[in-house]
Amino acid sequence: MPARPTARTTDGRDADGTIPAKEWVVFTRETPTDPAVHTGTVRADDEIDARERAASLFPGVAARWLCPADAIDRDSSTPLEAGEPA
Repeated sequence: MPARPTARTTDGRDADGTIPAKEWVVFTRETPTDPAVHTGTVRADDEIDARERAASLFPGVAARWLCPADAIDRDSSTPLEAGEPA
């Protein structure tokens, strides 16, 4: 079993004061039949830490998906209309 991540302060920094460099994108599903939606991001050094942080920040969901932010291709080629949600 992998070692648990190091302790973090309440602002997300490691005990030595650094902020994890890797960003993870979180998607959740409120109920088993709901669609998955982008919920937010967490910063963590590895997948285990990312899962723990996402579970504490986004509790009470039926499902939670995480992926490294750098693995997502962000397409911003289609402009949004005024007032249209992103």
